[in-house]
Amino acid sequence: MPRTVNKSNGPHPRDVFRSHGLAPKKWMGQNLLIDTSYLEMIVDAAGVKEGDSIVEIGAGLGALTKSLARRGAIVWAIEIDAGFFRQLEARFARSPRIKLIHKDVLKFDFHELAAQSGKLKIVANLPYNLSSRLVFIFQENSSIFESAVVMLQKEVAERFVANPGTKDYGALTVLLAARARSNALFDIPPEAFYPRPEVTSTLIRIVFPDPPPHDVTDHNLLTKLVKAGFSSRRKTLRNALKALVTPELSFDQIAEAAEIAGIDLGRRAETLSPEEFVSFGNTMSRLGA
Repeated sequence: MPRTVNKSNGPHPRDVFRSHGLAPKKWMGQNLLIDTSYLEMIVDAAGVKEGDSIVEIGAGLGALTKSLARRGAIVWAIEIDAGFFRQLEARFARSPRIKLIHKDVLKFDFHELAAQSGKLKIVANLPYNLSSRLVFIFQENSSIFESAVVMLQKEVAERFVANPGTKDYGALTVLLAARARSNALFDIPPEAFYPRPEVTSTLIRIVFPDPPPHDVTDHNLLTKLVKAGFSSRRKTLRNALKALVTPELSFDQIAEAAEIAGIDLGRRAETLSPEEFVSFGNTMSRLGA
């Protein structure tokens, strides 16, 4: 992996901050990637090509934005920070390939953009404080995304690609696996960012194939099942899934579905593979749960 930081992709953020009275906000996870060797590796990993519609979340001062546009992509660069956005406007206002969006990404209508542009690719250095929430949004709306190549805090990335039975395996691992194929690509060290974070980052690739890896009858039901199963990792499914019981859904119905699907309720959620969770959820759906 590259070790020498190359800062030639525009002015150094430190200088921009000083000259314009800006400062990165730690609570927003504003650690900007400044090593252009990693920037190019990220664009390569995303398979960016001419005419792609790329959504970049948290564009910062535009280093990754510039690298993406150089490959011929149309880049929809979303940035909520007003100071950063002014710098993006000054730098890219005349670029026909870069569309700047000053908005909270949690309020952004991805479906409207996909209706205009076709399936979207996400390429981004996700804000640490929103990364899990955003990946959950991607998998919930997987029909409009082709892929997401994103930088995450290493310990968060490990949760998305974890194997059953490991400490990192959890609800998001299962729900993502039901709709996507994910793998970790490479780590990015703290010195590749400014300001330098306290943690290592990992780039992961999430691909949303059509059809998806698993045929899920009812995603809402699967989500409830998985979240209930992992609500207390020390509990067996027999105890954890009691949280699903309602006047319309008895525990006997849950137990019947488990028996038909071949799921032992004496197991814990982290021992079930995504395939087993999908089978369990689809059986519940067939039984009218």
